[in-house]
Amino acid sequence: MTDQALTVLIVYARFGEGHYQASTALEQQFAMQGQNEVHLVDIFEEAHPAMNALFRYLYAKSMTWFPKAYGWSYSVTNGMQHDGPLVRWLHALGRRKFTQILRTTKPDVIIHTFPFLAVYPVMEAFGISIPTYTVITDYDLHTRWVHPRTNGYFVGSDELKKQLMDRGIREDRIHVTGIPIRRQFRLGRSSRQEICREKGLDPDQNHVLVMVGALTNRMRLIEELLTLQPSANLLLVAGRDAKLYRRLMQRYADRADVQVIGFTDNLEDDMAIASCIVTKAGAITLTEAFAMRVPVVVYRPIPGQEQSNADYWENRHALRTARDASSVRSAVQQIITDRGVAEASVTGDASRAIVNEVLKADLAYARRYIPDF
Repeated sequence: MTDQALTVLIVYARFGEGHYQASTALEQQFAMQGQNEVHLVDIFEEAHPAMNALFRYLYAKSMTWFPKAYGWSYSVTNGMQHDGPLVRWLHALGRRKFTQILRTTKPDVIIHTFPFLAVYPVMEAFGISIPTYTVITDYDLHTRWVHPRTNGYFVGSDELKKQLMDRGIREDRIHVTGIPIRRQFRLGRSSRQEICREKGLDPDQNHVLVMVGALTNRMRLIEELLTLQPSANLLLVAGRDAKLYRRLMQRYADRADVQVIGFTDNLEDDMAIASCIVTKAGAITLTEAFAMRVPVVVYRPIPGQEQSNADYWENRHALRTARDASSVRSAVQQIITDRGVAEASVTGDASRAIVNEVLKADLAYARRYIPDF
């Protein structure tokens, strides 16, 4: 491992929170290992803020309003080559801005946590070479992640490694590390009793964590969960949806068994006291939950990467999938009645494994051969 300080550029996008959370987990680990020159860049937001806002809106609404259409588009585009016209156009969207960022930050290494690979057209145009790595933040492969100039891939499973090898990626370039999550989800912050005391909750009560901000048919789902026997306290996470937060606060203002939570950076506390979590099948959320050994019920996984994530863990008997509100209630009922624990857990430290692998090469030495451009 090099003792020199490196400049690391981590490229992500906010199509969902998972890519950003994986990036912050890596930033956290780099800092713990004395590498403090780490830059997180949402390149699409930097390059085209208006288009980014539109695409993020369409992405969110397509998953809510037209999930089958989203799944179809995911499937149809899975198989596109890196040099295909659509992929080249997508990567070229941020080319000018990425050139500016490279000139300003002068990174020794670039890590992608989102398949937006504008760096490769820039390197080709200027004849430069910077080591690049890709952290795949799902449990299934989409070919948007694949590029022949990528020095290494970090993946969450042996199955995903095989999929990459089937796409022609050399085995020595693929590292099965798991998906990086923030340190607090692996270590926890406080005891269940302490967290409940801080929140004014009964530690002997069942608490069901519901990620309502990411779910459809929310009100029907909540009303079903309020019929649980024995009863449970519902922790409703509205996330960044301020309108939903206000609506829930108003509707359940008189319910002692409902606590509404807005966006929080301390979700690990809520997971620590939860008897189970009801959520969509985002790979980061699932990985966080399993790291904390919280039973999971996935509600209506969207066709595409969500369905693949859910299938991966359901095949390992690690979660339950429900297609309607009554099925969610039945699954949660079984969990809290049987006092079950998560049937699988995430072990190891993916962030540390990834950072160690990146730092293993003498990247500072390699950097000296990159000309100014």
